[in-house]
Amino acid sequence: MSATYVLPAWHRSALEWFELNAGRTFAKRPFDVGLPIKVTSAQKGIWKSALSPYAISVVQTPKGVYADLDVIELPDGTWRYFYHQQGQTARDLDDPGSIFANAALFKCMADKIPVGVVIPGKNGVGYEVLGLAFVEDHGNNGYFELVGPVSVGATGELVAAEALAAPAAALIGFPVGEFDPNATQDNRLKVIAEVRRRQGGARFRRALLQAYDSRCAMTRYDATPALEAAHVLPYRGPQTNHVANGLLLRADMHDLFDLGLIAVDTSAMRLLLADDLIGTQYEQYAGAALWVPREVEARPSVEALDKHREQSMVA
Repeated sequence: MSATYVLPAWHRSALEWFELNAGRTFAKRPFDVGLPIKVTSAQKGIWKSALSPYAISVVQTPKGVYADLDVIELPDGTWRYFYHQQGQTARDLDDPGSIFANAALFKCMADKIPVGVVIPGKNGVGYEVLGLAFVEDHGNNGYFELVGPVSVGATGELVAAEALAAPAAALIGFPVGEFDPNATQDNRLKVIAEVRRRQGGARFRRALLQAYDSRCAMTRYDATPALEAAHVLPYRGPQTNHVANGLLLRADMHDLFDLGLIAVDTSAMRLLLADDLIGTQYEQYAGAALWVPREVEARPSVEALDKHREQSMVA
């Protein structure tokens, strides 16, 4: 891309809407949500405004004419989604860019501009906002490969250029571009992506932040960027991203919990420490109460905590 393209405020507001509403299900296709621009097309799957060369969103309808595939959720909380291009004749497949809606997605792919993704709700009821994604690839079978979640930066403009001027968008859990020791901006983006990966799956972490009032369950530490979504029992697929299998923990407490150096005595809901931590500054947490959410459904599973303790280094 020869020139820097700064997203106008209306486009940025639409992208932010998809990020803020990720995980929500609407009874009807979200369309006019009170922004200066609609966030999806009322009729078509790929929505591109005449005001921009980029697509804003893609929507999979429950009974669409295209064979869109199911979302693939990955262990690190990221996801891949294969969305069928507009048109499915041999000519369309040979030259998908000839259709303006497809061309808009190719433009997003070339310039790393995210798109919003909407899929059918559970059991085909309603529409779920999956979130934001980068268009990573287009195969010869007619599918665009979308990878997310993507986060729109809170500061600065979202800029599309060969060398980004500000860390405005980061792909959570995936490397951003090729490694170049001289490209300091790319390095910052890689750090952001790695921090987001450690923090846990986006939806899982959001649920725990809400359940625990954005405080560490062991220390009550409240610096949100340092809080991570910890699995009580190891990740074994999307079903283990249940809030009852989670604890919101400060990064260092998360590491110690995963290493089995900290466990929970569920008879009193108090912390137990391995001998390796006795005599260190962590000893202050021995016997400390584990803070649990007010909502019973959000509290950690006693059975899961007991199994974690059995596998830990705590006597």
